[in-house]
Amino acid sequence: MVPIEAFFGILVVMFTVIGIIRGFLRELGVTLGMTFVLFILNLFDSQLTVGLDKVFTVSAKVLPLPNQAVMSCWLYMVVISALAFTLYHGQTLAFPGDAPKGMSGVYLGGLVGALNGYLIAGSIWNYMHKYQYACSFFFFDKGLTNLGQSLIEFLPLNLLGQPVLFGQSLLLYLATALLLARVIH
Repeated sequence: MVPIEAFFGILVVMFTVIGIIRGFLRELGVTLGMTFVLFILNLFDSQLTVGLDKVFTVSAKVLPLPNQAVMSCWLYMVVISALAFTLYHGQTLAFPGDAPKGMSGVYLGGLVGALNGYLIAGSIWNYMHKYQYACSFFFFDKGLTNLGQSLIEFLPLNLLGQPVLFGQSLLLYLATALLLARVIH
């Protein structure tokens, strides 16, 4: 049994290594896609929650389902994981240009890879927390450590999903800046 923050850290390190291998130009495409989808999930969170409640209430009449929180949590986890898999598959959103050679390319790839790991693993952790760890894996400790509790406020949707300008979250501005950088380049 490991604390969830250890698993989170392992995933961020794994994505850092992937970023070093793939290079930062390809990783920026993943960052663009993740920030945009997280913005959409954050923007429509209340509507999605109400919609899922209605769907699970109606389907429970036809087919008995496990706890609604478990189903909602797994749905969000599958959506984020499928999106990450799709964004990492191929060069669909790779940024044009030549990657820097040498250590600067390694550092940039690792930095953007770590950012992607933070966005992906942190979003999954955020939804697990939202649904009181109803879909937690068997190897997680029950309950959060002090470190885990202090990290909750720094998860992507909690940190970047807050309104900053004109009532919109930082995720929108990050996605817009990345999109402009890709188009203008």
